[in-house]
Amino acid sequence: MTSKTVPPVGGPGGLEDSPGQARGGELRVLGPEECFGLLESGRVGRVGLMSADGIEMLPVNYAMAAKTIVFRTGPDTLLAAQGHGPVSFQADRIDEVSREGWSVLVQGHAHEVAGEGEVRKLEHGTGLEPWASGARDVWVRITPARISGRSIWRS
Repeated sequence: MTSKTVPPVGGPGGLEDSPGQARGGELRVLGPEECFGLLESGRVGRVGLMSADGIEMLPVNYAMAAKTIVFRTGPDTLLAAQGHGPVSFQADRIDEVSREGWSVLVQGHAHEVAGEGEVRKLEHGTGLEPWASGARDVWVRITPARISGRSIWRS
């Protein structure tokens, strides 16, 4: 068996590390308050839930409201039909060029937001506007039971 040397990707503006630059960053476990703070800055995440076809991961645009995650969906979507009960939620921000970023995972319970007053409060308080077209009148709230996160930054 012969080995073949593959030239590095890059050159000026490329993805390889500069000579002398450390290849990895510091991996750090985040505490709950740090995780909530990072989620506040986010706008897109993924909801994981069990469906008849197995585990589904669905992207949503979201907002935070009193340490809960809220998003809007249509009444005829999988999230409206199956999104009540145990769910996972993940959001992250990754910069592939700098090799830095964070990821937060929430495990909790999803339920439809009931009550016209609560929906109005969320509409005005979060400013959440669905990216997807069509009716997105079903508000869903994820109440965290566990939250964990990790970040990696170069020093």
